[in-house]
Amino acid sequence: MLVAGGAVGVRTVDGGHAMEQSVKLGKLWGIPIGMHWSVLVIFFLIAWELSALVLPADAAGSSQGWYWTVGIATALLFYISLLAHEAAHSVVSKRNGIGVRRITLWLFGGVSELEGEALTPGADFRIAVIGPVVSFVLSGFFALLTALAAAAGSAVLEAALGWLAWMNLLLGGFNLIPAAPLDGGRVLRAALWRFGGDRTRAAVTASRAGVGFGYFMVGLGVLLFIYGYLVGLWFAFLGWFLISAARAEEGATVIRSTLAGVRVRDIMTPDPVCFASTTTVAELIEQALDHYHFTSFPLAGPDRRPTGLATLARIRRVPPMIRPGTSLAEIATPIAQVPLARPDDPLPQMLERMQASPDGRALVIGDDGELVGIVSPSDISRYLQLCMLRGSRQPAARI
Repeated sequence: MLVAGGAVGVRTVDGGHAMEQSVKLGKLWGIPIGMHWSVLVIFFLIAWELSALVLPADAAGSSQGWYWTVGIATALLFYISLLAHEAAHSVVSKRNGIGVRRITLWLFGGVSELEGEALTPGADFRIAVIGPVVSFVLSGFFALLTALAAAAGSAVLEAALGWLAWMNLLLGGFNLIPAAPLDGGRVLRAALWRFGGDRTRAAVTASRAGVGFGYFMVGLGVLLFIYGYLVGLWFAFLGWFLISAARAEEGATVIRSTLAGVRVRDIMTPDPVCFASTTTVAELIEQALDHYHFTSFPLAGPDRRPTGLATLARIRRVPPMIRPGTSLAEIATPIAQVPLARPDDPLPQMLERMQASPDGRALVIGDDGELVGIVSPSDISRYLQLCMLRGSRQPAARI
């Protein structure tokens, strides 16, 4: 859900729109909850607007301290509403057999990172529509509290609760606009998928609707700014985000379609060079980097059973003075955190696990657990480029 609209965020093979969590807030139903630092900025702006502008205008006569107390509490309830919206997406996703990696609140509200996609149009619809439904329910709840506050003669609480009721109503309505990545775009995708039978075409149509709506938002924002309304800048920025997100989603949809039916063996780099865990960073730099032109260094024993994965990015973080005494095992990702796959595993499933890994790479093992291949982002990029050159979405022969 966005501060001005919401989205169910699904991590894609190219990384999607996942937000990094600057602050971890705990877990809800086993789902990690966190927030990006940008939330603090928006929280302060909302609290300031309520305390200095909205509440004094709607309920004059109270102290500034009371305005700020109610304003901060209202801003907090607003973000709890956003979290409830995202939690609803996540709970319904889990009930439909889709894992949820985490929920992150950020500049535009929040994103639920799912570990897969709905297998049916019905599941897709349920996951998408539940967020706006929760926002509408919360709007009604706050409207009831507004009436109770009015009956009790508390003008400040009436104004604050009324603001929450309207905001949840607007958020639910905005989310139902049929344009991806908004929830309404997911609903549109589900409907087109249900009646057309082609999920890829439905997703591309919803994404292109999102691009069109994004341009409308940008145009509206520019027009408002020209006429002296600073809020136009926010509309334009939101529109730009929607355009970027919709285009990325369309690209991810095409990539998923391209990789459907592809096996891990079709894309992996076979028989990668292995390194002993006891090899020092200095030894690798002095000996191996001049001979090997790759950035991933699997660690394995004499039997080629992998024990970890070091990368050039991790090696760069080691200060020069301690490289001679630092082994690769000390800086490598432990094998328990490295995605493992079999050569005949479906590639899309492995890519989902890669997105959750620290280094974005996967190791391919044989029947005896020995290392037989590695998959890196460059392997994926090369395969996709070959498919585009061939003008085909069918698996390309390894060359």
